[in-house]
Amino acid sequence: MQCVPIYFARKYFINFNQNVMIQFRNKLWPVKFVCNSSSSAKLSDGWASFARENNLKPGDTCVFELVNRKDATLVVHVFRSNGN
Repeated sequence: MQCVPIYFARKYFINFNQNVMIQFRNKLWPVKFVCNSSSSAKLSDGWASFARENNLKPGDTCVFELVNRKDATLVVHVFRSNGN
């Protein structure tokens, strides 16, 4: 699971339990967006596949850019901890 800042979730998502698409290097992955409470939001189902397929490691930083609010599409920018 990947945590999402709650202020981002409140500002940009109407439905707190929905499917979103994350895009990285011209490929899309379906991921479940879940807001469990007033203080917690996460990307869950589908996130593990994205992380595995893109070889994410501890220390890597993912920056999410909402590019389509209506279709809930987020572009992911990955910054590798080892400088690659």
